[in-house]
Amino acid sequence: MFLHFFVFLQANKTPATQAVFKNTIFTPFFTMHDLLIISTELVAVTHLTMAIVFFICAQRSVAYLAQAWISMLTFALYGAAIFYVATTSTAGIHPLGMFHPILLLVLLVVSFLLSINPLGMVMPGYLQAGRMLKYASPAAAIIILYVIGLMFGSRPVVLDSFDDVSCNLLSGDVLLRIASLALSTYYVLNIILLPHRLIRKSGYSLPANVVTYATLLGIVQLLLVVCSIWFTYALIIIYEVLFTAVSLMLSGCMIKAHTSIQPYPKIQIVKTPPTTEEIAKEEEKDFNAANARRFKSIEYAMQHEKPFVSPDFNREALCRLCGVNRHILLQTLRSQGYNDVHDYISRYRVTELRRLIEDHTVTDIRQHTAVGFRTLKTAVLAFERYEHLDLADFIAQCNAQG
Repeated sequence: MFLHFFVFLQANKTPATQAVFKNTIFTPFFTMHDLLIISTELVAVTHLTMAIVFFICAQRSVAYLAQAWISMLTFALYGAAIFYVATTSTAGIHPLGMFHPILLLVLLVVSFLLSINPLGMVMPGYLQAGRMLKYASPAAAIIILYVIGLMFGSRPVVLDSFDDVSCNLLSGDVLLRIASLALSTYYVLNIILLPHRLIRKSGYSLPANVVTYATLLGIVQLLLVVCSIWFTYALIIIYEVLFTAVSLMLSGCMIKAHTSIQPYPKIQIVKTPPTTEEIAKEEEKDFNAANARRFKSIEYAMQHEKPFVSPDFNREALCRLCGVNRHILLQTLRSQGYNDVHDYISRYRVTELRRLIEDHTVTDIRQHTAVGFRTLKTAVLAFERYEHLDLADFIAQCNAQG
């Protein structure tokens, strides 16, 4: 896509192009047709990338499988759209005016796929073949009828105004277009309303990001509905950019949920620390092995001196304790899977807090300062992050067990 962008950047410095973009930041470079190709490529490439990531995640959790197939089918649809737009001139697109038939078919397929997207996120077991075929049958019927009409010589009617629509209302072509638009609108409304319906009727608890995503996605799809009624380059480009942004939001939320369940590095119990000479000797031979040995010396200091119980203990204090500079310290911790020094210190504080709770030394959530946490909020968030448990509930459970 970036190569495509560069080629257009260099090739389209023509008087005609400059006239189209007079007084805009794009003046020397693009036509709206070029921008439509680029925005369509953006949608296609984004959903291909999402599909690959979701298929990999689906090997561990079926919740990602529906998203993977929806992203792949969206990529296939917009991949075909790239070919259509790239091989159709501006003059070939504009004469169809209102209720553009190709755009209506794209709207129908995309709206169907996206209407099952929120459901697939929270109820993947519901998306069985029988239910989906029944749900898709009206859309399939419209597409089949339209294709049969084209095969038998039917040509799309040019509609430039609502008067043209009323004059040709009884033609099969226009009736199928209106049916496609109506069914697409139904699917779009389902995108927005289905999560709320699940909450209201069944009491199903949905993550906040699912409801937000469905609402934003439905609003963005309404732009495509408007484009299908009256085609404009600017609006379809805006739609594709917003559609890509909302899809990336979904991808980020789902990947975050996937990574949040990944285990953090385990604390290594060290009884005897390696000497400085051993670390220096190892550093001459193997960079990774030297980091592993240095990490053991840091672990030994943390386990036997427990400096982290002081709220003032930080990166600089750990550097002084271990006799290394902050760059070497960060390098060593990251080689063992920690993100940064704060992550490492918090891990120890949470582990110590859990031990004290299980030993009934800590029996109240307000005793979080015993392990170095300055604020209760920090303690609660860190405990939930590393232990995947609510701190107050865990304390209450341990207290109940006596």
